[in-house]
Amino acid sequence: MTPTTFPAAWSEWGRRASALAGVMLAVLVLAGCADSEPAAVAGPTDRCEPVETVPIQGGSHLIGDQEPPVPYNSTPPTSGWHSSGAFAIDVRGPAEALSEPEQVSVLEAGGAVVSYHGLSDAARATLQETVTRDYDGRVAATPYAALEEGTVAFSTWGAMQHCEGLDLQALEGFVTSYADERPGVPGGH
Repeated sequence: MTPTTFPAAWSEWGRRASALAGVMLAVLVLAGCADSEPAAVAGPTDRCEPVETVPIQGGSHLIGDQEPPVPYNSTPPTSGWHSSGAFAIDVRGPAEALSEPEQVSVLEAGGAVVSYHGLSDAARATLQETVTRDYDGRVAATPYAALEEGTVAFSTWGAMQHCEGLDLQALEGFVTSYADERPGVPGGH
């Protein structure tokens, strides 16, 4: 068998390509080592269903306490008619719970809403502390009687996830995957 010979320029090109590939591999390995915490990803957990994509529902601004002319296509709502007034994305108690149109305003601004029904005092305190510390101005938390007792729901524009009780790992994955880093002011446009 006769060995194949290549022009000298090909040999030089091969050495340079190999060196470049080695440098690129080293950069990728080092970049992977720099981030010790993997990014959270939304998905089912032992307490939470898979994330559901909900068809976007049309709608416009509602004035005052006006009711939407058509029902929302999900519980909690993930799009549709929404409030026109500006308000903060924050944690709400029973006396100042977000209405459905206000929830949709948070979503339209790029935020997420954690709605719940029948959580224990300890779970509500944990939720309030977590949202205030980790997601201030990005996630609203509100009581929502339309959910079944003990249910927590995460919602963003066109997506939602239902959980049996509070699951902070699922919340982190959902917010990381679906909420804007810096939402606008609901109703502020």
